[in-house]
Amino acid sequence: MAKDFLSEPPEASQQDSAPADDRANREPVRIMVVGSPQGITTVVNWLVRLGFAQMGDWSDLQRAPHTGQWMRVLTKWLQKN
Repeated sequence: MAKDFLSEPPEASQQDSAPADDRANREPVRIMVVGSPQGITTVVNWLVRLGFAQMGDWSDLQRAPHTGQWMRVLTKWLQKN
């Protein structure tokens, strides 16, 4: 299953030159971690240590809409079959 994810979206120049069906075979999947800043940092660090994502792939810490809680977001690119 780990091979189903691409680490980064294709770069704009690559995406424009890629065949249309290649772009159609990928979709973004967003993972949100919501909670206290300390809890979020713990979970993000854990996922980085597991090799799920790089630290720079995560958004900055920001307020979650309508809740007043904090969040960070990661976008992974899923390879469709």
